[in-house]
This record gives sequence, structure tokens and C-alpha cells, in this order.
Amino acid sequence: MTDFSIVIPNLNQSGFLPWALESLKSQDKAYYELALMDGGSTDGFGQAVKPYLGMVSWMSIGPDNGQAAAIFEGFERTSGDIMAWLNADDYYFPGAFSWVEACFENDPDIDVLYGDAVHVDENGFFISYFPHTRAFDPDSLPSSCYICQPACFVRRRAYESAGGVNPDLCYTMDWDLWCRLAQNGAKFRYLPKLLAAVRYYRGTKTSSCDPIRYREIRRIERMYKKTSLPLSWLGFYLNDLAEKESRQVNDIPTFLVLSALKRFKHAWGGGHHDSLNRMADKNEGRIRIPWYDSRQWKKLHLELEPDNIGYRVEIDGRHEFSVFPDKGRFTIKFSESYELESIQKERTVSIQPLVVGKPWKLLRFFCDT
Repeated sequence: MTDFSIVIPNLNQSGFLPWALESLKSQDKAYYELALMDGGSTDGFGQAVKPYLGMVSWMSIGPDNGQAAAIFEGFERTSGDIMAWLNADDYYFPGAFSWVEACFENDPDIDVLYGDAVHVDENGFFISYFPHTRAFDPDSLPSSCYICQPACFVRRRAYESAGGVNPDLCYTMDWDLWCRLAQNGAKFRYLPKLLAAVRYYRGTKTSSCDPIRYREIRRIERMYKKTSLPLSWLGFYLNDLAEKESRQVNDIPTFLVLSALKRFKHAWGGGHHDSLNRMADKNEGRIRIPWYDSRQWKKLHLELEPDNIGYRVEIDGRHEFSVFPDKGRFTIKFSESYELESIQKERTVSIQPLVVGKPWKLLRFFCDT
């Protein structure tokens, strides 16, 4: 039977922490050690974690040397064979550990297993599927971080052999670890299953456009791709600018130049995903998101194109609606006859155009609760 070591670093994201802990609690695989590493939060950490103290194997509270150092220490304080860290604002899909355990037990040679993930907003509503995940290719890894960190699990022997998480890094400690594991001969496997949800919202470290982030990205390519002219950081910078809610005046020329250059070069590592969910040009799309909250969905709002056709929408495999967008938008209101189960740990929304074979795209997805 496989034991997991899970580390959750937290600093002033305590409002999200119950979702991460509920996602662990709901796993049907119960054999894990949890190290909870709080860097001195001032947003009610003690109250948020109080109902879950029985799950915690090791807890550290107080100022530390940063997120990467906290993760490194958390792994040192646990002993499970399969290791992963989960940021306090991210969370796992139901059943993720069972899929991961089965893969590691069926193939003892696997050192690193990674799967698919979804992006969700700060309220847990679907934004997109993580767009870059693909089968393992060591040559492209130093210029494209296609492994989503919360959906990645590493065997302890490989982790220790590669030297563990670099505690000096601020933004790329995960990507750096994947590259060192690959360089060290670790065997990677891609599991095409949804394993984790990643929150994407204004205020995250990734969306900060911090120059330190781009310096670390350039370091990755120089060190592991052995190039003196690292360019992949430009793609990440373009992606960050594209996602910014409001750009500064001096951002606009840079954004326009990089967007133009991207039309001629599609190999940059951080390229902006143009559709929300990779469902365009498919006759049916399916959205799956974990849901660890007692809030009921009162209204579901969707924006689609084209807006001159009807769509069939099915929710949780039980509720079916035929809808016709008004200027690309429509709202589904849930009455008592369409009550959604609040205890359900996953929501599934299927969308299909009523005109067979008609290309379409989901533009936005959000709910009232």
C-alpha cells in the first residue's frame, strides 16, 4: 500500500485553505502524511485549519524563508513514498489519489507521474483546462513547463536523488525540480486524467509580472537547455500581459510587439491559450470541476459563440436544458425541481450545439450562489 507525503504551504490564503483540506479529506485513499506550513498568516489561519487538525501530521507556524523553503522542510518532516505539494488555493479532484496510487503500484519504475488540471477562478468556477499538458518530452521541458505542479507526484527516491526542491527559488521551484529529475534520468509518465484544480485570479504570484519570475525562467533555459540566448520567457511574459485585467501604458507597445512576433513563432513556452477549454470545433464539450463547498448554484451563466444557434446543456448527468443565447449569453436558473446536490464533490456540465458539426466556443462560465 502506497503512502503519500503532501505539503501545503500557506501565507495569507487561509480563506482558500478549507477547499484544499476538503479535497484531501474526500480522497478515498486515506494513507497520507500532511505537512501544513504557514509562513505567519494574519488572515485567520488558526480558525480556518481548526476543523482539520486531525488530518495534520506536522504543522509549522511563523515566518519562514519563503515558499520553496517551506515545501523543502515539509518534505523533510514527512516520510511517505509518493510526494506532492498543494498550494493553499489549489485542490484535488475526487479520486485523484486512487488513480495515482494505481499507476505507481502497477509500474514500480515510474518516478514522476503527472496528469491534467483545470483553471478555476477565486470562487471555484471553471475558467479553462490547463492547456499545455502533453506526453513527456525531455528536450522541450526546459523551454515549456507543460507539467502542472498540483497535478504532479514524485517518488521519494527520485526526489532525493535529484536534490529536492531548490529553496532559493521564488517562482520556478517546480519547473526546476522537473528539469533536474529529467536530467537525473527519472522516468516520467503522463496520466490523461483530471487530478487537480488551479486557482487563477488577480493577485496570484504567477500573474504579478514580477521581473524575478522572468529571471528565473531565463535561468531554467540557460541551465537545462544549455543556451546563451533564452527566449521562452517572452512567451510567459506575453501570456501574463494578456491575462492582466488592466495594462499600464508602457505595457501596450510590448504586448503588441510580442503578439505580432508570436504569429511567426509558436514554440514559446508560455503561449497564451486562445480558447477557454480546448472545446472549439468539437460537437460536444464537457466541463468538470471539483466542488468542495455547501453553496448551491442558483444561476449558471454561459457565454458562447456563435450566438445564432441553440445549445443543449446537461448538468451532473441529470438536468437537461435547450437554450438559445441572447447576444451570445444565456442564464439557467435552478428551481426546486432542478435542485443540485450540495454534497456532490464534482460538477459536470456538458454543452452541445443543436446544429451538428457547427464549430463553437465557450467564452465565459460563472455562477451565482
